[in-house]
Amino acid sequence: MNINKYKIIRLDEKYIKNIELIWLNSLPENLKSMIGGVIVKNYLIEFLSDKSNLGIGVLHANELAGFVLFGTDDNIIKKIFIKDFFVIIKSFLKSLLFFDLKKIKNFIDCAIYLFLSKKKENILKIKDTQLLIICVNIKFQNKGLGSFMIKESFKNYDFFFKKYNNVFVKTLKKDAKNISFYKKNDFKYLFEIFGRVYLKY
Repeated sequence: MNINKYKIIRLDEKYIKNIELIWLNSLPENLKSMIGGVIVKNYLIEFLSDKSNLGIGVLHANELAGFVLFGTDDNIIKKIFIKDFFVIIKSFLKSLLFFDLKKIKNFIDCAIYLFLSKKKENILKIKDTQLLIICVNIKFQNKGLGSFMIKESFKNYDFFFKKYNNVFVKTLKKDAKNISFYKKNDFKYLFEIFGRVYLKY
């Protein structure tokens, strides 16, 4: 990877459409992706308007090649749930109507997980921030961009991270590749909750 071809930037609202497209194409099984682009878009609007969060992107010839989001999204999720309640319910009912087992399972799995993880996550969030999502455009994958974004984020945006003790991330236990990726980038295993592995930097 020639790092001179890539530029790290702090994301703002003008990149929302680009982030949304990368998110939907690269993470089709993410629950927000499965519900639809409107949820992803509204999430990003809320996230990027909150200056206590940090969105980092990597550009290649002025094209957004990937992004990583750090911060907290509890209030964002609540706002989205209220604002887009009927979109979420419609998506769930549609999955029932068309017997979309993968989507139904994802809805139920997320609901149970959110209930079981709330207490432990609240303790983590007192002194730590979260790596919420990292995503690389499909055509730029397998070039080391994910690791590049994490390292450059920690190096160039120290003013954000020094407010916290640690950075934690959660990923599905079945995604061994993701767990290896985080461990390679100096994240250490913390614990597991309902099929999710938590790691801390």
